[in-house]
Amino acid sequence: MLSERAMMLIGQLYLAVLSLVIAIAPHYYWLVFIVYIVAIMALGMYSARGVSGKVPREEVVKARTLMKEDKAFEIAMEDEDLIRLYAGQAKSMMIMLLLLPIYYILFRAAAAYHDEAVANLNSIGIHGVLAGFVFWLLVFEAMFLLSQASRKLMVGGGVKQPPLVPHGFRVTEKGIVMKGSMGQVIGFPLPEGSEVKLNESKNYVEIRYPKGSRVRLYTRKARKLYEYIVRYGLAGRVEGKEASKEPA
Repeated sequence: MLSERAMMLIGQLYLAVLSLVIAIAPHYYWLVFIVYIVAIMALGMYSARGVSGKVPREEVVKARTLMKEDKAFEIAMEDEDLIRLYAGQAKSMMIMLLLLPIYYILFRAAAAYHDEAVANLNSIGIHGVLAGFVFWLLVFEAMFLLSQASRKLMVGGGVKQPPLVPHGFRVTEKGIVMKGSMGQVIGFPLPEGSEVKLNESKNYVEIRYPKGSRVRLYTRKARKLYEYIVRYGLAGRVEGKEASKEPA
């Protein structure tokens, strides 16, 4: 699970690399795009499995079961705050799709204006590859700003990243085995700096990691789940907190 900040930093790095590649060898544009998509998928899978910590998956799976919840996602769908998060994320993705034709038009217009823009940059002392790099970086940053402005205008202040919500889970003495989440597990003890939040009114316990990612576990036995995670996952630390009225 990559945090929103991490995605922002990766996106900015991608724009810089893409601008440089187009300035030097524009025919490799699609190769850079494909590498970026593959890298994002790989990082997402790596970070998702990274929540298992130092405990091998086999130990978590084979350890004694403390409790099991097979209807977690059904319970999650009763949480209106979570539904709003998902709806906001879907709306944000829809906006991105609608902007694609505009991006294409801007890209074609920028390509047509390229030589004149580079000449203007040369006149102020920016020459060669650097001029092409600066030009394309400004173009892509303009597209990025358009995207951010559209999201804030249409969604209202941006979109908060929803937590990972598994369809079901099983708690053992060594961790949590999540159903429908690429087979990943949460190993105990949790990483230093993790917090555990209980919200009994909405039937969930949320694990918050130091880097900002979140896993939310829904169950009618939220208090019992919270106590197990604090006992086995925090190993005597005090990060566990009740949050019966905490917003999503």
